[in-house]
Parts: sequence; structure tokens; C-alpha cells
Amino acid sequence: MKEVILTQSPYMNASEQRIADMHSVLNILNVLAGELSLIDPKPQDLMKRATELCHELHEIAQEIKEGGRISDIILRIGESEAAVMAVTEAALSAETLSIGKAAIKESISNLKSVFSVLENRLVEFKLREGNPDVWVLVDPGVFQKQLQDDFTAIARNSKGSYNIQFDLAQKGQGDYYFDLNIDVQRADGQLWIPLRLIDVLRDLVANARKYTPPGGRVALTLSQCENSICAAVEDNGCGIPGDEIEKVAEFGYRASNVHQRRTFGGGFGLTKAVWLVTGWGGSLTIRSEVDAGTVIRLSLPNAELHADPVTLTGG
Repeated sequence: MKEVILTQSPYMNASEQRIADMHSVLNILNVLAGELSLIDPKPQDLMKRATELCHELHEIAQEIKEGGRISDIILRIGESEAAVMAVTEAALSAETLSIGKAAIKESISNLKSVFSVLENRLVEFKLREGNPDVWVLVDPGVFQKQLQDDFTAIARNSKGSYNIQFDLAQKGQGDYYFDLNIDVQRADGQLWIPLRLIDVLRDLVANARKYTPPGGRVALTLSQCENSICAAVEDNGCGIPGDEIEKVAEFGYRASNVHQRRTFGGGFGLTKAVWLVTGWGGSLTIRSEVDAGTVIRLSLPNAELHADPVTLTGG
């Protein structure tokens, strides 16, 4: 495997930084719009309203890209969630065929679970307002459960194209196995972590899943001692061509061997990881080989734990 250590932040203009910073929310909005577009309500007025709400979700995404105020975006998403759920419930009531009702019920369940993920993200963005690099205390068990809940919700939205197991004993032949390990050696037993690093780790795990065939393994190891945070995300997926490893950190770049893969992302997750980690005085290493997999390791120094720190609780 070829290994490259990245210590320089990739260049991004202000607009690209906003997109990279908010891209997990942008991805979720795309997932929601995609799910809503699959609902086919029979009454024409409901069909029209569902189409309008799809446009509304895309408009919210555009507002995010253009740097809209977080508080305004949160309010707008809340209003859209209420409208989306009202339309889908009305579509369920209007449907007469049992097969149609079953499909709409599945979509409602998927929408609720993905909106739940989105709400957790918005809590985090609200905490960051005015201080993007805020550090938070979070219980390791809470963090691990949120990861599991998030990826379970997204897997449900895949319409059966893949499934994720967190228990190796429960893994089926075509299931992904997610191996999540968190080791905190700080005296209080709590993770003391930049809030945006939580988003980075989710993005890296999501990317690892995207570029690993069903049945593969994705592992996240996160450790923290009194002085530093270290993390590694490993997969046994398609890997990165050796001459492109440094390029994959560039904004919007996707390796040549994955161009045919359809994903909701825009190629910003790794760019965001390098941008933030190097900005915090850390480094990121990519070790990869085509058809063998990829390992991404990052490390950064701890910030000083001040009095009255922000605590991130479970959603």
C-alpha cells in the first residue's frame, strides 16, 4: 500500500468552505428529497404539494451553500419537516391499494428516521454558531449510539440495497460490518473533542462504506489520552490509485476508479477532514491500494479543558 501524509490544508474559497463544512446536512437534504420524490400520491393536489416540497428541500440546500444564517435555516427545515410529514400522511389516507399503503408507510418510516438524524446535526450546528471550532464533552457511549443510529437510518433509506450490522455474529453474507471502537483514557472518561471532528469521523465512515462492496468491513477506532486525539477509519473496499492519493483531498475530486459509482455526496468529506485537522495543528495520513482498501489516520493535540465546557447529549 502507498502511504501519503497530508499536513497542508487544501485550497478552498469561501463558498467551497461553506459547502464542505455543511455537506453532511446537504447530503441528508438530498436523501430526504429523493425519498419524497418516490411517493406517488394519487390526488393531483397532493402530487403538486409533494413536488413543491422537493423543490423546497433543494432551495434550503442552496441557501446553506450561499451562507444563510443557521437560525433561519433551522427554522425553515423545521417548517419543511412538518409539511413533508403532513403530505405523506395525507397520501397514506388517500391511498386505497394495500400495496400502495405499504410503500407509503415505508417511506414515512424512512423520512422520520432521516429527519431524526438531521435534527441531531442541526443541534450540533446550533452549538457551533458563533464559535465554529467549539470543543465539547460527550459520553463515548452516547457518541457510539448516535453513530449506530445515523448509519442504521441511512441504510434503511437504501431500500434494501444494503444492510449494516454492528455485531459480527449477526452479519449476513451481503451485510456491511461496522466495527466501532472508542477508547478514552482521560481521567473523567469523557471525550473532549472538536464538534466538527465528530462530523468528520461520520463523513469518513460514510465514505468508507460507499467505496466498499456489500459484505465488506468498515472500522472506526477513536482514542484519546490526556494530550491528543487519534482516529483511524479502515475499509477493505476499492482503494485509491497510488498517483491520486494526494489529489483526493482536493475539493470535489473523486478517484478515477469510482467515477461510475452513484452517491449522494459531492466528494467533499476527505477535503473537509484535511482542512479541519491540519487547521487544528494535526495531520492526516492516507494509506491505500486499489482493490485492497484504504486506511485514513488522523491525530491532533487536545485543547485545554476550560471551566463550564459545552456538553453534547444524546438525541
